[in-house]
Formats: sequence, structure tokens, C-alpha cells
Amino acid sequence: MPHEPMTVLIKPAGPDCNLACSYCFYSDKAALYPDQPRHRMSDDTLRELVRRYMNYHDRTVPFAWQGGEPTLMGLDFYRRAVDYQQLYGRPGQAVSNSLQTNAVLLDDPEWARFLHEYRFLVGVSIDGPADVHNAYRVTHAGEPTHHRVVAAIENLLEHDVEVNILAMVQPANIHRAAETYEYLLSLGVDFLQFIPLAEPDPSGDGLMPFSITPRDYGRFLCELFDLWAAEKPRSAYVRMFDDMLAVVMGYDHPTCMFGPECGRYFVVEHNGDIYACDFFVEKQWYYGNLRDLRFRKIPGLERYQQFRRRKTEGLVECAQCEWFSLCHGGCPKYRVMLGDGPRPTYFCEAYRMFFEHAHGTLQEMAERLKAEQQDRGEVGRNDPCPCGSGLKYKDCCLR
Repeated sequence: MPHEPMTVLIKPAGPDCNLACSYCFYSDKAALYPDQPRHRMSDDTLRELVRRYMNYHDRTVPFAWQGGEPTLMGLDFYRRAVDYQQLYGRPGQAVSNSLQTNAVLLDDPEWARFLHEYRFLVGVSIDGPADVHNAYRVTHAGEPTHHRVVAAIENLLEHDVEVNILAMVQPANIHRAAETYEYLLSLGVDFLQFIPLAEPDPSGDGLMPFSITPRDYGRFLCELFDLWAAEKPRSAYVRMFDDMLAVVMGYDHPTCMFGPECGRYFVVEHNGDIYACDFFVEKQWYYGNLRDLRFRKIPGLERYQQFRRRKTEGLVECAQCEWFSLCHGGCPKYRVMLGDGPRPTYFCEAYRMFFEHAHGTLQEMAERLKAEQQDRGEVGRNDPCPCGSGLKYKDCCLR
């Protein structure tokens, strides 16, 4: 029976990490496995995961390796992963691998050669210049890491590895949008993603002190957008802005952050346990273990359906907002952390500021791009896909 494949986020080292970033939201997931002081995916679990996942997908099979810190598994682990992908691949299948990392171990040319050979997309976490990055991203001994991350980026680019940057918007850079943007582009990477920092206090009383305010984040987004829109210091892809441009042009939301439902993906922990989302690796959203649960069965689980519905369920106030079709309440993480019950996201004010500031410019860009596409005679969303699959372009290669 035809199905829309889901993407898997793999945590091969669980919550384990070689850094002690003070704002990390995943380190406390070790409490789910109190009898395991060290979390590492076994070869048996790796092989079973790859076999089942390759069998689940029909065409391109996306593997997203995350953490904790996934490079703690060592290079041989990923060599085996690629071997298993080749072993269980079927005619017509292709594989994509992405690795989200703090990068401190990737200054080794051997790593870079491997990542280049197998075309891994590497997402590197770096928050900005040294003083910004080192404010929160330090080793367990409290040592700075910025110089090691920069060395790793240089090594990866030297070996022609595709690199993206993920930057946390945090107190040290929230008032330095232009400086942070220009610095990150100066590293030679032009695909950037910015994530706002807000975490609940474990005591249950409000948010952690390092959480940024919605108004500050709104100002950051507006300043950053103007730089991006003017293509300064050079053309760059900023995920949130390019995603919004696609939506204004009439395409579906590319990511779950502002989509009408939570994303079609799930998390596989180091031991094969399956959860709904890496923001919600908790007992309430546990689906089962990959040895007992077929991936095709996940969309039919009531718990899965409940998780997807909660994105917009009960958001009566939000539904009256003129920008609701663009944000759909944002990520539930930033709503749930304020307590149970439907309510606007913590960053509602920021998003309103951004949409009011940017929407006119996005519309102008969209009209210009549509005209350029028509002039070039490009394939339409509902035209047959040029790859020959028989599907519409929007349901195939455009996706």
C-alpha cells in the first residue's frame, strides 16, 4: 500500500556529548536510561536500523545522524553504516547522509575525506565570533571550543565537504545580528539556520535565565532579514527566510516549524527506542523499539496522530491571527514549556514583528521569482516530474 515515507533522526550516542553547553536541552535524556552510564549504538542495532529503513523507503533514503554528539561513535561506525546502506540498498535507491555536530573532532583530514567521499552534509553548530560562541559552548573542563570548531570548518571545506551552520540565538548575540551574520558568512558557509534559545526551568518555575525575550528575538529577525533580503555581504540561504519565501510563493511549508502539523519524522535512540521528536524524547511520546515496531505502522499509531494534531489543536486565539497560515502556532516546544493547554507560542510577539516587517518584501520577491520562472519555462508544480517517476513535480523531486 503506498505511503508517504518519514525521515528518521538517529541518536547513535544518545545524549552523550564531549561538550558541556550550558543551554543543551538533550543532555537530561540520560535519565531515561539510568542503568546505562554510557550510550552507544551497537553494531546489531545499527545493522537492523539500516536494513529496516532501507526497506521502508522506495527512492531516496535520508539518514540524519544527530546527538548528543554523533561523532563520539568514531569514524568506523559510519564506515559500517555506509557498508550496510550499500548492502541493503535496492536498485533505483539512493542514500543521503547528514551529520549534525559540534565539529570539535572533525579537524582530522581522515574524517573529512570520508565525509566527502560519501557526500555527507555536515551541519556545524557555531553561534558566532569567539566571545559569542564560547559564552555557552565549552568542554566539560570549561575550556573554550571556538578555535576548534573553526579549524574543523576549514578542514571540511578544504576537502570539499558540504557544510551548513546552525547558530543558537542567545544572550551573547541577540543584539549583534549583523555582526553574527557577517561573521558566519566569512567562514565560507552560506547556508545558515538560526534557532532561538528558550528552555523551561527544571524547577517548573518559568524559564531558564539564558532564555531570550520575544521582543529581542523579533528585533534580531527583522535586522537579519534586511541583511538577507539585500544580499549583504553576499547571497546566502537563511532557512527561516527562504522557507517563508517558498510559502509566500504558494509552496507547502518546507519544515515542520511553521507547518500545519508536526513533521513526518521520528527519533531513533541509541538502543533502537523510537520517539516522536527530538524535542519530545519522553515517555509520553514513546512509540516502541525498532525491533518490535515496523516503520510503516507508525503513521497508524494513535499516539502519532495525537502528536501531529497537537500542533494546532485548540489554538482558537491563534486561528484569528492574520499570520496564522504562515506560522500555525510555531513549534509546540515553545508553547508546551509554558504549561499545559493551548496558547500562543512564547515567541508569538517575535513572529508578529517579523511577519509585519518582512511580508511585503517577501511578496515582492515571490512575484519576481515567479516571473523569472515563467520566462525560463520551468516545470510547474502540477506538471509531470522530469525524472520520469510518473508523479507530479510537487510530489516528487520538488519535495
